[in-house]
Amino acid sequence: MKPLLFPLLAAGALLAGPATAQGVALTPGETFVVASDLLDAGRAAEAGLMAEALVERDPTDVPALILRAETAVASGDFETARLSALSAWEQAEVDAARYASARLVALAETERGRYTPAQFWLRRARQYAPTVEAEEQVAEDYDVVRRLNPFSFSLDFTIAPSDNINNGSSNDTIVLPGLPFVFLLSGESQPLAGTEFTLGGGARYRIRQTQRTLTYLQAQGYVRTYRLSDEAKEIAPGAEGSDYAEQQIAVGIGHAWLPEGQRNPWRFSLMQGRFWYGGEPWSDFTRATVDRRVTLDEDDRLDFSLTAERLIGHETPDSDTYGLRAGWTHAFEDRGALTLYLKAREVTSEGFDRAYEARGGGIGWQFEGSGIEVLYDYEAREYERSAFTFGTREDDRHNLRLSVPVPGVEFYGFQPVVTAERSRTESNISRYETDTTGAGVSFRSAF
Repeated sequence: MKPLLFPLLAAGALLAGPATAQGVALTPGETFVVASDLLDAGRAAEAGLMAEALVERDPTDVPALILRAETAVASGDFETARLSALSAWEQAEVDAARYASARLVALAETERGRYTPAQFWLRRARQYAPTVEAEEQVAEDYDVVRRLNPFSFSLDFTIAPSDNINNGSSNDTIVLPGLPFVFLLSGESQPLAGTEFTLGGGARYRIRQTQRTLTYLQAQGYVRTYRLSDEAKEIAPGAEGSDYAEQQIAVGIGHAWLPEGQRNPWRFSLMQGRFWYGGEPWSDFTRATVDRRVTLDEDDRLDFSLTAERLIGHETPDSDTYGLRAGWTHAFEDRGALTLYLKAREVTSEGFDRAYEARGGGIGWQFEGSGIEVLYDYEAREYERSAFTFGTREDDRHNLRLSVPVPGVEFYGFQPVVTAERSRTESNISRYETDTTGAGVSFRSAF
């Protein structure tokens, strides 16, 4: 880690308060100043003795504890540095002291090879950073520790009200092929409003690394549940939000390979997982992916990905899925970045309304500086067989999404992002026509 950006010792001197003369003897305040000067002069051992004396005099003296941690770092005694900084954190009553002590704990943990605790303490330091420059320094240190740490993780949390949590049909009735009747859809098949709660995350552990390769174990998962609105409960009295709950967990292995003389690596991933719906096992899957980013110049890049998935259904027929996606991104100086992409997917399966071919694409724009993103996605699907027609079922799916990071708001390095989304499915089968509008707040790491 880099030296602390914030002047810890100067902050400690301010916190120590004014000195009072006592003959020729040094007051605690004068002792602190002398010890600080000795440390600046590279005389860490002498400074450490004076800091120790200050702490023995008053174990709750936060500036003295911070000074002792600093002298211990300079002397290479990182355990003493950690314990002293922890004591300072516990006693601290002002943000400057909390920031300084948290940074010192993170530094000591990093030097001891305990990278995950160091990341935790850097997030604590970020919460109390006194300036924008200090926030940026914490982010830089966090990036250094992240690269040192063989273990990495991510978390995200979303709260999102929606007028159609169950993907219900926008039509109240349906006509079955060959029958001269109109059937009324049940309440559970109509749009039900409610609020989505999602907690997701991933973890990765590096098991081997060379100059041009990286191999790691990985795990991903999420839990999603809903709370129905009062109106939805009237439409479908027997329904509960947990009926539409989802859980997924997957584990696997990943590998990155950088060909000699090239700038961008190939990435390979193999995952095995299970999906639950409504609290019951729904399917098991094995998924293989290959992707690569190709940097053309400082403003342009291409992204490619291939996916193959085998799904074993507990409640539905088995299926095989093959997908392809290709995209181009161009950065416009001081304005933002434009992304265009095309995609294709084929699903083979037995049963009705399962196998289909899909073609689509999208366009996105990210504004420079603010992080605001707008994305439109389109997909056309053609199903081989449907229970609701003698011919093919054809769906056109539209999705528009806006994401706006909330500026100036963070909680331990996590930033709220406000999202708004509109989805519409047009189909030649009225049962599958849907219209959904939702908005919510998610939290993601700011660095």
